Parts: sequence; C-alpha cells; structure tokens
Amino acid sequence: MEPLGVLGGQRYVNEVSRRAAQVPAVAGDHGFGDFYVREYDQAVRLAWLLTGSQPVAEDVVQDAMAAVYRAFDRLESPGAYLRRAVINTARSWYRDERRQRERATLVARGASVLEPGDAELLDAISRLPYRQRVVIVARYWGGWSEAEIARTLGCRPGTVKSLASRALDRLRGEVKQ
Repeated sequence: MEPLGVLGGQRYVNEVSRRAAQVPAVAGDHGFGDFYVREYDQAVRLAWLLTGSQPVAEDVVQDAMAAVYRAFDRLESPGAYLRRAVINTARSWYRDERRQRERATLVARGASVLEPGDAELLDAISRLPYRQRVVIVARYWGGWSEAEIARTLGCRPGTVKSLASRALDRLRGEVKQ
C-alpha cells in the first residue's frame, strides 16, 4: 500500500473497503462493523501523523480497534475511546522506537503532495516532545478543542494550552517562514 501522501486516492479507498469487509460479522455486532468502516481512515491518519510510518500507523489502529471491539457494547463514545487508544498505542510504540524521526523524515520527503516548506515543518513537528506533538496534531490537523485534547491526554485544559504554547514557540524558532 502507498504512503498516506496520496490521501483520498482510489487505491487507498479500495484498501480501506477491503479491510472493512474482513471485519467479522458476529450476530448483534453489525454496529462495530459500521463503526470500523466509518472511523478506520481517520484513525490511520491520526496514527500516521503521530508515528510518521504507514505500516506502524496501520498496526497501531488495528490494536486500538481490537480494544474498542472488546469494549464496544459498554462504550458511550466509541470514537473518543478509539482516539485515546490510538494515541496511547502510538505513545507506547514511540517509547520503544528511537528511530521514529528518521522514518518521519523519509515519509515526508517521499510524499509528492508536500510543498517544499511542508517537509521542514513535519521534521520540526517530529522533533517535538510527544505530548506537544499530540497537542499540535490534534489541534491543527484534527480540529479538536482544548477540552477534547485534555480528556484524551488525561490532563487539564491549562496543560494543553501550555503544551501548545511551548510547541508553537519551538516551531517558530525552527521553521523558516
């Protein structure tokens, strides 16, 4: 499968549809199948932005989806649970994977849809501490509110503001405008 640099491409859409068709059909569980189809693409994008690697992003989402599947009937908000599971699983991977920066750089430089300054910005974001990176990605890519980010990270909204401020200060210093 191609990197996520070709988001929305027909091959990517076909791959998502193929994977969704493989979700087991268990009596009374068709709701999870619909949820999987609806949320998979966005979850992979989130995981890719956090890890910088398409294969790792897919693995992270599969692990997160498995967690959602196990608790699906008890969840009030499976989408929020999925996002938190993706972030937590990506954090675990990030702790174990010290070469993430090199992988993010390779993906960013190889993606054909990036402008020249985008690769520099993605490199700078990949060098941010993990929680700052989550705040930047969730806020500016995902459009999440401070309250949503705080709930997902398990912190206060004031901490989210502080993390965003420090991340933006660092990015301003590193990225040429």
